[in-house]
Amino acid sequence: MHLRDSNIAKLPNRVFDALIIGGGINGAVAAAALSGKDASVALIDQRDFAGFTSQQSSNLAWGGIKYLESGDYGLVRKLCLSRNHLIDSYPSRVQEIRFFTTIDKGFRFSPWFLWVGTWVYWLFGNGYTRIPRLLSKAGIKREESVVNTSKAVGGFEYSDAYLHDNDSRFVFQFVRAAMDRGAIAANYVESLGSRRESQGKDAVWITEARDTQTGQTFQIRSKILVNAAGPFVDELNQRSGEQTEHQHLFSKGIHLIVPQVTPQPHILTFFADDGRLFFVIPMGVRTCIGTTDTRVDSPFTEVTDEDRDFVLENINKRLELERPLTRADIIAERCGVRPLVVKRKSDDEGDGVRDWMQLSRKHEIDVDQAHAHVSIYGGKLTDCVNVGNEVSEIAVKLGIELPHADYRWYGEPHRSVYEEYMHQARLMDLDSYTSSDSIEQLSSRLWRRYDQQAFELLAQIREDPRQAEVLIKGTDYLRCEIQLAKRQEMIVKLEDFLRRRSKIALVVSRQTIQQAEGLMEACKILFGDQAQARYDEYFCDSCRVTPAQSQQSPPQDSPID
Repeated sequence: MHLRDSNIAKLPNRVFDALIIGGGINGAVAAAALSGKDASVALIDQRDFAGFTSQQSSNLAWGGIKYLESGDYGLVRKLCLSRNHLIDSYPSRVQEIRFFTTIDKGFRFSPWFLWVGTWVYWLFGNGYTRIPRLLSKAGIKREESVVNTSKAVGGFEYSDAYLHDNDSRFVFQFVRAAMDRGAIAANYVESLGSRRESQGKDAVWITEARDTQTGQTFQIRSKILVNAAGPFVDELNQRSGEQTEHQHLFSKGIHLIVPQVTPQPHILTFFADDGRLFFVIPMGVRTCIGTTDTRVDSPFTEVTDEDRDFVLENINKRLELERPLTRADIIAERCGVRPLVVKRKSDDEGDGVRDWMQLSRKHEIDVDQAHAHVSIYGGKLTDCVNVGNEVSEIAVKLGIELPHADYRWYGEPHRSVYEEYMHQARLMDLDSYTSSDSIEQLSSRLWRRYDQQAFELLAQIREDPRQAEVLIKGTDYLRCEIQLAKRQEMIVKLEDFLRRRSKIALVVSRQTIQQAEGLMEACKILFGDQAQARYDEYFCDSCRVTPAQSQQSPPQDSPID
């Protein structure tokens, strides 16, 4: 039986300590934290895990340097320490990276003043990262020739962190960790509403749920209910009759993925024409550029031609490329809303453009003690461990026993486990199995994606060397990885694999993916006799193609890592 089907069959059969609705970053860490501390947990999402806001980030784990200007020093301090903790806890997945920043003439602050700000930022992070540097106009040009310095007066360099793989993969690893510790998780299961029955210690939440793939409906019972539905928190609370102190406002942000504009392993940072920080982020053999900040009323957004032109215009002004980037260079797009937390019926949202842009990505957790209901608002990847710990503390106050309350539920396995894995990989001499990468590159990549499950992949390769072959040409995903995805990662649609469990759809053009040798074989592994239907669903119906992408000729294939 498919893992998802098995999990769905288990959802109606018990009373869980907690049902978590929403499998984005907030729901994933809540599930990982509670299950790691020995609570019984159910987790559902009406889409795929990380299938909405959590797959649209900048892939950055940063301390919020921009909040220094708005004076939110407590938040900056907290986020800097959280960033440091993520780097320590996930050394292969979250890594320090330099931000190379250029300041133009006429900007509201001088480079000297901003450079001093980076030292304050560095101190807020306890000096954990490399020290900031002041950059002259000539120094910028010497170190990064692609930057247009014609209007520059100088700049600076400082450190933050980024996710080596995509954000949705990072989220799924928390879901996987929760399942490894007993949680029952299922994607494509929607909540139709919840009600509280009985009173006192015997009271339970009954949530009407529906499997969106089969139409089957069933009930899930839980002692507490955790609403982690991201931008849909307010909508879900309305269905359950919950009143909360906070609510969400939405800001649309987009990123465009284009061919690599610089081989330098740092993030180019500018201030866009609207005053917002603007990033040029390395993404393997591609570059991610953006972002926008547009107030919207609905979580459902799309990239417009105006958005594309804004990003392309800003990047072309600030870089000296062989030719300007155009819509035809767009390989993929990211578009999502940032759920921003404000108090209900308050003036927190502000009226001015700068007030709007300076609303922070803090999180708030509203608790209805009488009804054992929790609502998680806002949040970002950087702060995810704090969210998991806070939900655990709240669960105890709501009467949930956590037998292993002090268990460290997050982080990669101990370094000695990694060293043993790498030793086994070197003994295998993986170069003799595949010519795609060196032993170090291939082994490190598998560990980063799967940590202890990478031992299982090595065993499969020993048994059958064909498992080390790259199955989908033009990517770096091995046959054994596709097999593991089928067994362990609840792939329901082709998009789940191409866009979220991997980052193939982010860095390889749609046309190239469709023509890739081995794609249909991968579909057969993932979906069996449904392979053609899932292939057609992805390429013919579900996924939109931008006008720019439809005009593309396939770029030369290259590994995505």
